[in-house]
Amino acid sequence: MKTLLLYITSAAILFANAGAGCGSKSATVDPQPDGFQSLLGKWQAQRATYEVTEQNGNYFESGPDFIKNGVTIIWEFLGDGRLRSTVDGKSREVRWKLNVTRLSGQNIDLGTLTIIGDDERSLAQSLGQTGDLTYNIGTMATGSSGFAVMYLSADVTSQGPYKKNILRYTYHKL
Repeated sequence: MKTLLLYITSAAILFANAGAGCGSKSATVDPQPDGFQSLLGKWQAQRATYEVTEQNGNYFESGPDFIKNGVTIIWEFLGDGRLRSTVDGKSREVRWKLNVTRLSGQNIDLGTLTIIGDDERSLAQSLGQTGDLTYNIGTMATGSSGFAVMYLSADVTSQGPYKKNILRYTYHKL
């Protein structure tokens, strides 16, 4: 039952954020990324992992492997602040903003990635965030797979009966 709840929550967050619905234009000035060039380009989602601490203190990790499950999710970061999200061939565009607070060489050691759109704002509110959907972000120029890796995480504790629940996405650069 716990695993089913985790998968349902993961699917809802991912598809609301990645490919469902239509893109939207904001009435405010479109944000521009902060110039971190290595984030530009196409990234493929590999997996989502929930890092869960139950009320009794027990810890476990669970989540879908998108590649093994045949789900193709591509995010393409464009230099003008647009994010083209494609899930199993269906695409839409939203906006993105990156705030890097600490680098480690060419890697983002600490930062936030904000995804801007009406659906994303609604999702952020359901997660207890204010404003647009915001992830913590980290990157590695070359991970153990030989690909550049991007890690996104968000606190999704409000989505379940857990003491703590962190959702972590892993993307590889194409």
